[in-house]
Amino acid sequence: MIVGCLFIIIMLLFRTYYRPWVYTNHLFDFYLADTYTNLFGECVVFFILVSLFSPNEMYKPIKLLFYSSCGLMIYELLGLIVEGGLCDYKDIIATFVGALLSYAINRMIISNANQ
Repeated sequence: MIVGCLFIIIMLLFRTYYRPWVYTNHLFDFYLADTYTNLFGECVVFFILVSLFSPNEMYKPIKLLFYSSCGLMIYELLGLIVEGGLCDYKDIIATFVGALLSYAINRMIISNANQ
């Protein structure tokens, strides 16, 4: 739960400081200012789901990671139907990268807990 809350704080900092700074200075940041919600949002969703629904199963996070990633990607794809064909492939890629980041952080937490 703590890791999920830390990613919420990171997202707030990005929204408040980083994104306006990038847009004001017309910088190219490999679309991070545009896709940070999907990148870090996957981490928020995953770690909060793990802490709420399976706190005793930290060693089996793949199922929750798969479900949360698919849910966020489906949400993005629904933009094709609901918003008249708006779907950003960069957000889908950022969700996938966020899933990899979540998995890596989860593995680091588990390996540190075993030491």
